[in-house]
Amino acid sequence: MATAEPRVPTVRQRRLAADLRRLREEKGLSAEQVVGKFPGILNLPKLSRYENARSGAKPEIVEALLDLYGCDEGLRTVLLEIAGQKDQRGWWKGYSDTINPIYTDLISMESQAVEVKAFELGFVPGLLQTPDYAAAIISRLSAVTTGVEAMVDVRIARQRVLTRENPVKLCAVVHEAALAINAGEGVMREQLNRLAKMSRLPNIQIQVMPANTRPNPGLNGAFTLLEFPQRALDIVLTGGTVRSSWVEDPAEVDTYRGGFHEIMAAALNVDDSLDFIIRKRDELT
Repeated sequence: MATAEPRVPTVRQRRLAADLRRLREEKGLSAEQVVGKFPGILNLPKLSRYENARSGAKPEIVEALLDLYGCDEGLRTVLLEIAGQKDQRGWWKGYSDTINPIYTDLISMESQAVEVKAFELGFVPGLLQTPDYAAAIISRLSAVTTGVEAMVDVRIARQRVLTRENPVKLCAVVHEAALAINAGEGVMREQLNRLAKMSRLPNIQIQVMPANTRPNPGLNGAFTLLEFPQRALDIVLTGGTVRSSWVEDPAEVDTYRGGFHEIMAAALNVDDSLDFIIRKRDELT
């Protein structure tokens, strides 16, 4: 008899679970007291699973719990939005053996976002990479030694969000150093050519941060800010190849948002960035 795969909660489901537990505790209610309010509907094991993201609560149950806890309307709207999102992994589900849960969350978040703001110090952002560039980076820097081809396929498939109907808007700032690495014969020229081409799309803005820029928040490291129709759902992914983490606290997300505006101001403007990219490409002929 086959064993069911353990459920891996998404970042959104973990947030919902944490807020349900926090709201209950702030209301001064024990788990037993809450369960007693919903006889025949809720029991202790179920409530525990909901509060620890081991299973998802139906929207109507979440709504009833929020009513009991006296949740404010702003947070209520956000949590009901999360509760209503189906646990779908989309096309990337077939690569579950290749990609880790954080990367799975990133792909899911990108597919739902209205705008992605990305800053990269050492690499071209994944949404803008060519297959050969992605293969060069993944094969040398990934923590895995097998499945590189599948990981490249996933990275390229992610890019559909930029060219679909109602595409995601992408604002990317790339440090000059990322445009100077040797990724293999002809690879970097092809990559720079792709950047130049993509920068002409109306939903894509690419800026280059020159090496002699003044100090700015980008020097703390790469990050990606994903923005949604409801600002309270905005989220930031920090980190790199080995360790990444999500930032969900709205105040902290706003800090990154402000930092990104400073990064944009420190970078070359869009037109000068395109000229810079084309010059770098032509130097490689």
